[in-house]
Amino acid sequence: MAKTITKNRWDKLRQRMIVYGIEDVPLTAIPENLTLVTKDHETAAGRLLVLLSVSLCASNSDMTDRIADWLKTADIWQFASENEKYFFRVGDIEESDRARLSFRFEAAYMLAWSLGFVNELPDPAGECDQELVADFFSNIPPLFTDTDEFLSDAAFRRISVLHDEYLFYLMAHLYFRHIEEADKENSSNVHIACAQQRYLVLEWLFDTENTGWDELQQEPEE
Repeated sequence: MAKTITKNRWDKLRQRMIVYGIEDVPLTAIPENLTLVTKDHETAAGRLLVLLSVSLCASNSDMTDRIADWLKTADIWQFASENEKYFFRVGDIEESDRARLSFRFEAAYMLAWSLGFVNELPDPAGECDQELVADFFSNIPPLFTDTDEFLSDAAFRRISVLHDEYLFYLMAHLYFRHIEEADKENSSNVHIACAQQRYLVLEWLFDTENTGWDELQQEPEE
């Protein structure tokens, strides 16, 4: 089942693009009709915990073994991709990859918002600020604790607001791809690495081809 975007929402998208300096991307690049979420709430909540775990291990490799063991015993391991499982097993990666993976927190936060665990959206111009991070951790079960209730209680927000956020980050993604191909500088106010993580997780939510996380387009991330 597809949903049609109303004129009012198109106008709001255009205005938001102008505010953040997203240019040279035609709105015709967006399909007129958008699908419903293709993932169930439990899978999305499980992915949230995996993405959070990846970001924490990227920032502190000493936690990797313990977090990996917890993901397995809590039956969250099933929601990790093959590349993520490899990361948890190996732990020791290049510093550039570690910095890149730390941005997975932005994807985790976007999933938390999509599932109604947090209410405030992050500013596209930067990373989640301290207030948003604190709110996130106050509404997500601490690591190494039981997650059954968290997984079962998850529920998606209204589809229209999910679509609106997806459309904005899709346009940002297309803009970044355009300037990369044209060898241009980023003249927008959007933080590339953060925006790409938010786009990826929303793309994953609406993907109808059952594309795995590892197969999703992941450039540019810097």
